Amino acid sequence: MAKRKAAAAVLFVLCLSMAIPGAALAQGAASFPNKPINLIVPFPPGASTDLLARYLAPKLKDALDQPVIVENRPGAGSTIGAAYVAKSAPDGHTLLVASSSVMQGYLMQKNPTYDSTRDFAPLAVAFEHPFVILTGTRANSPAQNIKDMIAYAKANPGKLNFATLGGFADLMSEMIKKDAGIVMQIVPYRGAAEATVGVIRGDSAMTLNGYAAVKGQVDGGHARVLAVTSLQRNAAIPDVPTLAESGLPGFELTNVVGVLAPAATPKPVLDRLNAEISRILKSPETRHFITSRGNDAVDDTSPGYYANKIKQETERFSRIIQEVGYQKQ
Repeated sequence: MAKRKAAAAVLFVLCLSMAIPGAALAQGAASFPNKPINLIVPFPPGASTDLLARYLAPKLKDALDQPVIVENRPGAGSTIGAAYVAKSAPDGHTLLVASSSVMQGYLMQKNPTYDSTRDFAPLAVAFEHPFVILTGTRANSPAQNIKDMIAYAKANPGKLNFATLGGFADLMSEMIKKDAGIVMQIVPYRGAAEATVGVIRGDSAMTLNGYAAVKGQVDGGHARVLAVTSLQRNAAIPDVPTLAESGLPGFELTNVVGVLAPAATPKPVLDRLNAEISRILKSPETRHFITSRGNDAVDDTSPGYYANKIKQETERFSRIIQEVGYQKQ
């Protein structure tokens, strides 16, 4: 009898210990949000992800009745901020504002610190956009248009610098160099703003960025957009040619920007976040904010759409890494 009572007591304790984590998760989901929410941007201020985060923050604050703090955690080609969120508590209070470079940056690491197909729960795609190739407007700029820039680079192999943000941006630059048949020196900068300053000063001939991040410099006459990387011209800058029509037929490179949570975040929390973020993204005010900066608004803000995008891009850029012979760092 004593042995039976002891066994029953042990079984009760085991069952209780197994139930507590589930109960704690359920209780946490029911009370969400119960503290400030951090939007982690894995780039310095000025990038497309940063602009989106600072636009979303006050609107999410009103929707969730909690402070929403934008925190920039740049470095290592955006993988530092991504790894931080992947390892954060899965309670919905730490979110990642991600781009394609964040999602695929781990593919370029010898020892990846996260896996975008496994470590994140997609919430919603905010927008997609092509990249633009930017140059300075100084009198000694090598060329005034993309065809002449490519011709100059071919005639002067290794003479021009291509400013990048490191990591995934290096891979995109290698794609352009390979398809254009040119040799340029890759010069990594710490962020989009510094790379843009580099081309404005004339230290580098070109850089690759989102139009929203450089629109101010272009409007101010300090920089010029040479080309866009989509198959069709961009409505915000219709006079700028595509790379596809400038000697690189079929070339296409776009950026997907959205919001993610750590993978183990409870579904009720994910559903609440998706509902609020989707409502904000679909408002006329937000769609104008997105499209006026050269981005394409996305009609499907479901987590499934974003998950499929991540899967497609992971497969695509895994192939590209092999094609260009990129050496993982």
